[in-house]
Amino acid sequence: MIIIVDAYNLLRAIPPYKKTITDQERVQFIAQLSAYGRRKGHKIIIVFDGGPYKWSLKENMKTVQVVYSGIHASADDYIKEYIEDHKAKDLLLVSSDSELNRYAERLTIPSIDSSSFYQLVHQELSTKQSSVARKKQDQPIKVAQDAEQDLDTLMTEASKSIPVKSEDFVASDKGRTAKEDRLSKQERALLKKLKKL
Repeated sequence: MIIIVDAYNLLRAIPPYKKTITDQERVQFIAQLSAYGRRKGHKIIIVFDGGPYKWSLKENMKTVQVVYSGIHASADDYIKEYIEDHKAKDLLLVSSDSELNRYAERLTIPSIDSSSFYQLVHQELSTKQSSVARKKQDQPIKVAQDAEQDLDTLMTEASKSIPVKSEDFVASDKGRTAKEDRLSKQERALLKKLKKL
């Protein structure tokens, strides 16, 4: 699947919500999406407004393509043109921009809002990190008989090793309900894409 990301729209949806983004934050953001793309097998196109040139600039990295729209066009303009040209492909738009989402909907391309997509990315990447940490911490916690540890502390420690599965976040299609059967074509397409995330 090709995931096309309205970059600044997504970056501004990540806590702490900031109006300006530093170069270091941009590089870290690209690295996160690249790691997610590698892990899930998706091609990710990250589109930023502006850039160093008048026209769009594309930088190909491992699993991501970073695009700077240039002075003459906005990221939204670039995304609209891209999805128009590639509408026959397996695409998903990541943006909270309502105008851009309506444009994609007219082309029957599903979209997901930025904060929901970031939660999926964060969950996927933290699951990998927590599974590595769990392997190191699979030793039982030994509590001295004289130590008075309250239940909250023990529960907090125990909850750090609970695995989070993608099935917990995205509903499975097993046992479809009547409501799922009434979903619109656009909603069914989005649900199909979400299952791939």
